[in-house]
Amino acid sequence: MSSRAFPPDFLWGTSTSAHQVEGGNDNNDWSEWEEIPGRIHDGTRAGRACAWWEGMAEEDLAVAARLGQNAHRLGLEWSRLEPEEGRFDDAAFARYARILDRMRELGLRAMVTLNHCTLPRWVAHAGGWECSAAVTWFARFARKCLEALGTRVQLWVTLNEPAAVAGAGYAMDEWPPGRGNLFAGLRALSTMLRAHAAAYRTMKDIDPRCTVGIVVNAPLLEADRAQAADRIVARLQDWSFMGAVIYALETGLLLPPLRAVPKRVPFLRRSFDFLGLNYYGRYAVRFDAREQHRLFGRHVQSPTVRGAVVDWGQVSPSGLTRQLLRYARLRVPLYVTENGIANGADTVRNGFVRDHVAAVHEAIQQGADVRGYFHWSLVDNFEWSEGWAPRFGLLSLDVATQKRELRPSADAYAAICRANALGP
Repeated sequence: MSSRAFPPDFLWGTSTSAHQVEGGNDNNDWSEWEEIPGRIHDGTRAGRACAWWEGMAEEDLAVAARLGQNAHRLGLEWSRLEPEEGRFDDAAFARYARILDRMRELGLRAMVTLNHCTLPRWVAHAGGWECSAAVTWFARFARKCLEALGTRVQLWVTLNEPAAVAGAGYAMDEWPPGRGNLFAGLRALSTMLRAHAAAYRTMKDIDPRCTVGIVVNAPLLEADRAQAADRIVARLQDWSFMGAVIYALETGLLLPPLRAVPKRVPFLRRSFDFLGLNYYGRYAVRFDAREQHRLFGRHVQSPTVRGAVVDWGQVSPSGLTRQLLRYARLRVPLYVTENGIANGADTVRNGFVRDHVAAVHEAIQQGADVRGYFHWSLVDNFEWSEGWAPRFGLLSLDVATQKRELRPSADAYAAICRANALGP
């Protein structure tokens, strides 16, 4: 098989999020959640995380550059930058500026996420994403970030996986605030879409040339059997997880069940210059009347990558090709913003990365405008309700000592990045 080359200027990188790697984030909703017994299933806390705020960010990013990567996706922690309503912390902005400046020195282009699953305590205590004022607050935050850091950032992401956040924290109770109410989940998702639109328009008003997108979770959801009930619940799950969000972004309309009656949201239509897809695997869906919180669909795929409570799905590179081709119709650049596997022993990551990079190449060959691939993750990090048990990093981490070691798969990914091609 000959080498499969990627387009010039293709972005090769890794992804991180603020709370999962920075450490010392004690003013957001997740820091409160971690204090509740049983909420983190391995009994751990983020704590120092990967000590990025202490200075390890620059060291880890230097390793990424040495591995041939030319980009990195990182997040900003809202609770650091606006610890109290209307009060912004200049020192925190300065710390992010130093990280971004170092990335530029290393030749790493920056994709920066404004909100990756966490909220400041003051937002959470006001109702979180169920509070309508969060739309205004988030737009103000976006304005401040663009004004302070805009010259250092090539690509902005407003929200990471809004449907997943609304589902896990509001429709269910696995994430904060643990509402466990379907209608709360719908309200939260509606608010997040309005907040995205407000932030997008705010940023474009300040700098029409800035590039702003949104990231969605894009698993492949398919009926397990040919039965009509399985097909219906698979489509319902697909609609609630992705379809409703994409439709709203395309049309500017929030449809039932996101609202009792359809409503057009100002600035929501086509409010994305690019779309990021987080893809981990495929889910086989079977009708189950007991699974009300999952729209009556049970996931039965086997084998599957599973943690204590999170199932990342069945490894399916062809599913990534299908999802990229599916969203190519939106006529905007696409990025694979997360793709990885929890495999601390590093026995399967090599093949996983090669197969999924090949899937991206196949999508490009079939006409999808894919501009970059970001592996999850650069370094082992705190995996939300799963704690420290899942290991996704190209760099392994000893949490107690903060010692890092390169996993063999890091070199395999580096060969792809340096060549801008998948070798035979």
